[in-house]
Amino acid sequence: MLWSLPVNNPWLIFCLLFSVLTPGWSIEKTWIDILHGTLVNQQELLKDLSQSRIIYLGEVHTLKTHHKAQLDILRLLYSRGVPLALALESLDAQDQKLVNQFAEGHLSFEQFAKLIQWQKKWPNYLDYRPLCLFAQKHRIPIIGIDIQPSIPSKIARSGYSSLTEKEKKLYPLPSLSPLYKNFLTPFLAVHSFMDDKRIAHAIEAQRVREAFMAKQIMNFLESPLGIHRTVCVVTGEIHVRYGLGIPQFSRRYPQRLILFGSKEPIKLTPKELQASKKIDLSHQKFSFIRSPVADYFEVIQE
Repeated sequence: MLWSLPVNNPWLIFCLLFSVLTPGWSIEKTWIDILHGTLVNQQELLKDLSQSRIIYLGEVHTLKTHHKAQLDILRLLYSRGVPLALALESLDAQDQKLVNQFAEGHLSFEQFAKLIQWQKKWPNYLDYRPLCLFAQKHRIPIIGIDIQPSIPSKIARSGYSSLTEKEKKLYPLPSLSPLYKNFLTPFLAVHSFMDDKRIAHAIEAQRVREAFMAKQIMNFLESPLGIHRTVCVVTGEIHVRYGLGIPQFSRRYPQRLILFGSKEPIKLTPKELQASKKIDLSHQKFSFIRSPVADYFEVIQE
């Protein structure tokens, strides 16, 4: 540990440290242990991560700096001899047979992407190419964890009650706490077409999706291939912040949550801008959440 702050609120520590780490600082790869309010070096970070079974690597999907940081973590853990697996939100679980063929070297990235129609499902799929190629090269298993798109789409349109009994058995809806609803609502309200009913349906869809993704991770960890591995889960940070999404369903395994900083601007398409509205996503808006936003945060110096 390099130094500590006499502040008891971990989220406040995060905000303070994020605000003071300016380009004038010469610190490279600065990791913040949010639980303790300390700066840790790379070796301290990796020592802790190496003892986990699940490492959530949150991202803003379109930020290239986030994808680079994720690959850095994967490389560092691999170099320490940690037996790894890579789980991607951007890959559907229903495509796992093809995912396995790629991971085992039987398909090129281009062949694989074409077969699963990845560009159609995930427009920035090329951002995941370096991660996938690294895993393929080093025989790291890759897991597709996302649900088939038709299910969350159906729930988002008409609510969970619109699913058939068979679908409900396959895709159960866990309980929705007020804390979870209050966290997620502002992020959904950014869409101009969202009213209270649509937000309620979207929250159900998100919860079903997160529970499904967690199940895929847990199933792998309990399989012969995964029983001794650590899974690096690459997913949107909204699914893991404060441990309220996917991590809630995987707590029986030691897990860590990492978020990344970036100076890279988030770019919206004209269509996305037209469908969005300004909302309050300030610190105060989420001050009701008492748990830390993550275990570690990386401030990226560019």
